[in-house]
Amino acid sequence: MNSKRMICYDCCLAAVLSLGTTIMTRVRYTGLGGPKEDNFVARFGVSSIVLFWLLFVVFLFAIHYTNGPMKTILARIALKEQRRQSRKRIIGIWAVVIVLAWIPYYLSYYPGGIFADTLGSIRYALAGDLTNRHPFFYTVLIGLSIKAANLFHRDLTWAIGFFTAVQMLVLQCEILYFMVWMMRHGVNRAVRIASSSFFVFFPLVPLYAISVWKDTPFCIAVLFWMMFAVDLYVEIIEEKVRKRTLAGFGIGMFLVAFTRNNGIYVVIFSVVVLVIISWSRARRERSCRAAVAVGILLAIVISLIQGPVYNIVGIQYTAKVENFGIPLQQIGAVVAYDGCITEEQKETIDRFMPREAMKNSYCPTMVDTIKWAPEFDEKYFSAHISEFLKLWLQLLKQNLAIYCKAYLMATVGFWNVDFSSGNAYVQNFVWQNEMGIAMHDYFEEWFGFSFQHFVNPRNPISNAWFFWIFFVAAWFCMKHYGARAFFLFTPQIGVWLTLMVATPIAVSLRYIASNMFTLPFVIIVPLLLERTKRTENGEELVTEWTENRD
Repeated sequence: MNSKRMICYDCCLAAVLSLGTTIMTRVRYTGLGGPKEDNFVARFGVSSIVLFWLLFVVFLFAIHYTNGPMKTILARIALKEQRRQSRKRIIGIWAVVIVLAWIPYYLSYYPGGIFADTLGSIRYALAGDLTNRHPFFYTVLIGLSIKAANLFHRDLTWAIGFFTAVQMLVLQCEILYFMVWMMRHGVNRAVRIASSSFFVFFPLVPLYAISVWKDTPFCIAVLFWMMFAVDLYVEIIEEKVRKRTLAGFGIGMFLVAFTRNNGIYVVIFSVVVLVIISWSRARRERSCRAAVAVGILLAIVISLIQGPVYNIVGIQYTAKVENFGIPLQQIGAVVAYDGCITEEQKETIDRFMPREAMKNSYCPTMVDTIKWAPEFDEKYFSAHISEFLKLWLQLLKQNLAIYCKAYLMATVGFWNVDFSSGNAYVQNFVWQNEMGIAMHDYFEEWFGFSFQHFVNPRNPISNAWFFWIFFVAAWFCMKHYGARAFFLFTPQIGVWLTLMVATPIAVSLRYIASNMFTLPFVIIVPLLLERTKRTENGEELVTEWTENRD
């Protein structure tokens, strides 16, 4: 039975990888914003079926013959004896290294890269508007920085520079805590060094630290939450969940839910999975019941705050059209490609947006070109959601092929590893504004050469890699340590799923940057699961000894 389960897992992964790769070969992409004549999904034929089966055999063969050695290497790393080391000395050294490594970024990009959305948050903060168009919590943080600047009689540039400095400091402290967390779990020294070096020296991490947009606080929140999610899972297995872990997991839920508007859906998704994986243990173990109860209770509290409480206080909700980007894009594709539409349906479409304007505005990789077009009647849309969904379902039956291809193109950057874009990849410049905020390169002024030249991204990484890496990691852990291990990847999979439902731009890294921030867990999670499994089997493990373990 165990052998059959393993084969089933291998076949499923091979099938998914083969299907994904086959579809990737049919995509034509010339760049973000390109017209439908240049960006499209070509027809599938017999050659695609043949390619799928050839790839299936290749992937199945590769999975079968690499899986065993990977498991052996993992076991050796998990059991490798560690040298005696001082935790305080290690953290002290890394604290100095990270400050020295990141100071040039702050000096080169002062006061920090400001995105167009950030300018909106600044305007909301200056006007005192209560809105969740951009996360209300993020706008409050911007507002506090502006108040700090006013307190010292400084301008907006100083306020943003202060915000960036605090953001960098918080992220640096979190990275140092992550190092402590790894030592507390006895993570192998080589893995610790590699993970720490990734955060400190991989340019995209400090570039996000100086990027002033809502995505960086969200990445910080997800990294924080991920550590406590792993702790919670391990303690549920050991049936001794600690209050400190529950508190950290709960705080992480709030941070994730309030730093991006899709965060609440990621939290709810994770809580649902938590309930499923711990239900049987919760019936016999009190601490497991507490974990389930806390997760459900906090999910309800967060939903109430972002629902009735926001409404009572007068905080405006984000535009409703933001949640229906993919359906709107699919209807736009039907219009653009002259799909099957009845006269009655044409009249319905015209009430939302004139068909000719929709046809001209349709862009296969950007929903924004339709939903923010001057001709789109957002007020009518917000008041007639049910009418829109009825139209969407009707056209789905009549234009299934167009719907599928439109969906693939609208999300292409999050599943197709061939394509990437510099659009909203990092925010290393100040968006044009009327507020007098401008970037100043103090590093070049003081030292006579540009640090930006060395760290600005030149070849963007496809966002899809982050999904596929976590997908394969989740498959590996579920195969070897049980299906419940899926819970450990719900933050990453949850973020990806929300993008696959309502992404506005198909290739922007900022939407899935939280997966980049948690990339070291791809190695760390299997290591911890291997150690836990062997401990349950009664094997003696040699763990790292450090001073001041608590």
